Amino acid sequence: MAKILIVEDDLDYRDVLSEVLLNADFEVSTAADGQEAINFLKTNDVNLILLDLSMPNMDGMTFFYHLKNDLKKEIPVIVLTNLTETAYPEGVKDFIIKANTDMDKVLEKVKTHLATPQQNS
Repeated sequence: MAKILIVEDDLDYRDVLSEVLLNADFEVSTAADGQEAINFLKTNDVNLILLDLSMPNMDGMTFFYHLKNDLKKEIPVIVLTNLTETAYPEGVKDFIIKANTDMDKVLEKVKTHLATPQQNS
């Protein structure tokens, strides 16, 4: 069973996304900001991260930097955002515009990226 970490400060969106992924037989963990996600990843492994960019305490870009440089983890990341003109960091596998994407499309992207073999950088 694939393990997914949702890093999202919007509780309602996080709950809906969690429910959709749980119903698709994924193991789901959540974090409300980047620092909480870093703490989680220090002792847990996941197969995919869904990452919001705009969060309090530690935003998604800062978290992504720490994921790649401090934790040195090569976990595929799909960015969740409502920002349409954002420069995504190198290494982000995909992005989802939250306001324009239904949950079936989110699930499809998750399954696609979990099925794709990851290349070592």
